Amino acid sequence: MIGLASGDAVVVHASLHAVGLGADEVIGALLDAVGPRGLVVMPTFTYDNEAFAPDLPGRTGTLAEAFRRRPDTLRSAHPTYSVAAVGTGAADLLDGHDRAGATGVDSPLGRLAAAGGHVLLLGVGHTANTTVHVGEFQAGAPYLDIPFDPDWPAHGADRFPGCSRAFGTIERPLRERGAIRDGKVGRALAQLVPGSMVIDTTVELLSDEPASLLCTDPGCYRCSRARARPS
Repeated sequence: MIGLASGDAVVVHASLHAVGLGADEVIGALLDAVGPRGLVVMPTFTYDNEAFAPDLPGRTGTLAEAFRRRPDTLRSAHPTYSVAAVGTGAADLLDGHDRAGATGVDSPLGRLAAAGGHVLLLGVGHTANTTVHVGEFQAGAPYLDIPFDPDWPAHGADRFPGCSRAFGTIERPLRERGAIRDGKVGRALAQLVPGSMVIDTTVELLSDEPASLLCTDPGCYRCSRARARPS
């Protein structure tokens, strides 16, 4: 599938409606592509709950929810930004997520990228690419202390993932680097990108312009406050 090979590790963000295939069919194709030595990861974020519950449905799409419900799926214990995984190394990848930053450098997505893992976008753009948040933490973006929503629980954290509506900005520099492999899965356009390239490119963007990944919606709690801060 779009260049995935046996033994690969990949985090998948998808619109099942855009793909136009059944969830089990897509999940089966992903697991077949990476084989028994590979690893498939999907976000199962709940965002605003107070405590982790393993059976609490995620809010990250139909495919991810079908993946979470498989009997062989493991799920990390982060209260708001859990991820699910199937395959070799799943338990080690997810271990300690409840004690790590939601999408920080030592989160499962950060570890996946550092180990050579990929990001697969199926029928969605980089606004769904959570690994960009890992790059924000790697760069120490100056707005990470501002929560996405002040009413959501902080769980003791002092830095937060936030709005991703401007993350499409990262696609052009990724393409300039030749980092994106394009393809098609079902009806949907797909992109496969090394996670490390997503993080490195995010760090470079923020180094050049700290506000490059902030949206311009004045109603966005996090981005509007970040833009209003003195530079």
